[in-house]
Amino acid sequence: MKKTIFLIITVIVVCVLGVTLSGCNNSTPTQKLLSNSRAWISANTDETLVYDAVYKDKTDEQVNGTLTVNVKSYNKETITINDGWKKDNATGYVATTTLEMENGDTKVSQVYFTTAIEVKYAYEQKNFGGKVSGYSAEYKDEKCHYTYYEGEGDNKKESKGEIKVGNFAESPFVDNAMLYQIVRCLPESASSFTFDVPDVTLGDLQSVTVTPATTSVSTIKDGSGKEYLCYFTSITLNRTFPGSGESLTCAISSTPYPSAEDPQIRNLIVQIKEGETLYTLKSASYAGQTQTE
Repeated sequence: MKKTIFLIITVIVVCVLGVTLSGCNNSTPTQKLLSNSRAWISANTDETLVYDAVYKDKTDEQVNGTLTVNVKSYNKETITINDGWKKDNATGYVATTTLEMENGDTKVSQVYFTTAIEVKYAYEQKNFGGKVSGYSAEYKDEKCHYTYYEGEGDNKKESKGEIKVGNFAESPFVDNAMLYQIVRCLPESASSFTFDVPDVTLGDLQSVTVTPATTSVSTIKDGSGKEYLCYFTSITLNRTFPGSGESLTCAISSTPYPSAEDPQIRNLIVQIKEGETLYTLKSASYAGQTQTE
């Protein structure tokens, strides 16, 4: 059952992504489009989004939990990722995602990326159904230097390798740990993004396509019943074996939060659908001021 809970997201989460952009103005570099459309424009960004997580809603197998996402900006400061990686004089963002389910399943990831939306480092650790695994990835010298592991203690198995990602200025790339943050940075001019996906567990190249449907909107309610007019973005894994699975879907608010007059959080993701797991916004906070729905 626990494998089913996170089947789709696990396939993507263990990947390190390289990216190309299609369906937009080819004369404008992808990274410039993403940077210009990024959700965070304040030098003091510190936002936290909390979601109710429900697997198999209203069934005998229902499992509840909480997903917490924090994005914090840094300006020529020292940052330390929880697994020990350190960067001095860093300018950009650290996104931290924590999932805790009532059945004991957990996942924590962190990623540091610049204001140009260039990933520099990412890591993840998870425990699903008592099975521990994770990865770390540092991006330098046009390569992704990764370590992947499964198990713990005497049963821990670890593998290391390098994946060529190229020059970011010529061939933009991202890491899966910032996938939902990339969704929030999609320019309105883009019809779709296609990401190359080097899978560090299989040593094989996959890809995902991210498609924003900005002309299709619907009203989505958060956990308190507040309504948001949202457009939808789908994330599709492209492969023939062992199958692409069901697309992930994000419902993104068409207006800033809490209002157009007070735009503290832009491109707010109100709801995420991952297979049979649904994440619905519960609360949002920014710059030390909490707005609880």
